[in-house]
Amino acid sequence: MKDRLHEIIAEIGVLHKELLISNEINDLEKVNDKLSTYDDDVKEHYFGLLMQYYFQNNSLENFKELLLSGHKFDLRFEDIKESFIHMKKEDSLIEFFEEQIVLLKDTVVDEYLIEMYEYYKNNQSLLLEEALYIIKKNRYICSHAYNNKELYCRDFFINEDLLESLKRDLPYLLK
Repeated sequence: MKDRLHEIIAEIGVLHKELLISNEINDLEKVNDKLSTYDDDVKEHYFGLLMQYYFQNNSLENFKELLLSGHKFDLRFEDIKESFIHMKKEDSLIEFFEEQIVLLKDTVVDEYLIEMYEYYKNNQSLLLEEALYIIKKNRYICSHAYNNKELYCRDFFINEDLLESLKRDLPYLLK
């Protein structure tokens, strides 16, 4: 498989671009039809990418279908940021994945926080409120914002109740 990795990546890139251009990306039946001609390793890798795409674009029904089909998804902070800035309707994968997002331990990137802050500032809506509430419950986001005094939107991501809990129970997260 190591020898094929570059080939798999190339095949996935071409397939994904075709599905985007043909606007078939959100029709899992058509996606499965296209994938039927590919090797199993390509399918496996593509479904991982597809789950990431669906998460980042808040395609809840498609994401659930792949999840129920047994496909795995490794959540990253970047996925949360993308999902947040692509939230356009009530089906939020941030809300669906609330527990995992609250507990996610990943590198918090200043640029992602800034992008989410700017998006929220320019698009305030009730849809974003619940997602933002969930994001602010993540202790690593809260501690990163607290520790980063240079970040101009740091106060926006600090959850005061969580911060008090961190000071009491996990002071090592607060440098």
